[in-house]
Amino acid sequence: MPIYGADGIYGSETKRAVMRFQKKYDLLVDGLVGPNTLNKLKEVTSSSRNINEFPLPNGILSRGDEGPKVKQLQRALKEINFDPKYIDGIYGPLTEDAVRRFQSMYAALVNDGIYGPNTRQYIEMELEENG
Repeated sequence: MPIYGADGIYGSETKRAVMRFQKKYDLLVDGLVGPNTLNKLKEVTSSSRNINEFPLPNGILSRGDEGPKVKQLQRALKEINFDPKYIDGIYGPLTEDAVRRFQSMYAALVNDGIYGPNTRQYIEMELEENG
């Protein structure tokens, strides 16, 4: 889990994250973002995703929000093993906690329990890997 979160510094946490990425995609594990790693990053983040089964809403969602967009988020969280317990369309403390737990897995995400574009991108990546 990230200790410092996104701080703009290529420190030991970032290097470990890069090394995990390189290992996962059978790249040379050196912790450096060279051409091969950069190309794989671009490929992973821009590839067409088969996530139609769990469409993710655009925009920002946070505690107190309600409706079908929250249900979409809750279904996706459950699919990637961050179960919010209820798929009821209510962004309450359990959904906020599930989002926060998910965000804590990535140094690039602010661990605030708020669903926005950055968190959406990482959930999409997880859905693609699960698919």
